[in-house]
Amino acid sequence: MANQRLVLLTFFGAAVFIAAVLQSALTTLFMQMSWEDVRILGGITTSSDVTSLLGGVLGFVVLSRNHDAVRFTDEVVGEMRKVTWPSRDEAFQAATTVVFTAVFVSVIIAAYDFVWKNVADFFLFTKV
Repeated sequence: MANQRLVLLTFFGAAVFIAAVLQSALTTLFMQMSWEDVRILGGITTSSDVTSLLGGVLGFVVLSRNHDAVRFTDEVVGEMRKVTWPSRDEAFQAATTVVFTAVFVSVIIAAYDFVWKNVADFFLFTKV
């Protein structure tokens, strides 16, 4: 495995994500059920904090021990190294094109909306 550091860094990021989601879910669950989030370890932390930390650690261990996940992530990192990224000027030109196209399309849609609103108002709300 040539990209071991990046693979482990990816798994660490996934573990942090798992812990954050678990923390949010447990906090919401405790609030919805009107349960007290018990303070443990001498009042330093809560049970939801410890549970989410253990969930993140468990997620990291499971990912790093799963050979399919390790091989897949290693292949993804290897393929990402082959990507030719655009230069700063190319990225700026592409972003400028996207912004101008979005503005142009929004102006066209606004004009279309304005015209059809006035046509509808004329025929629907004009008293004869």
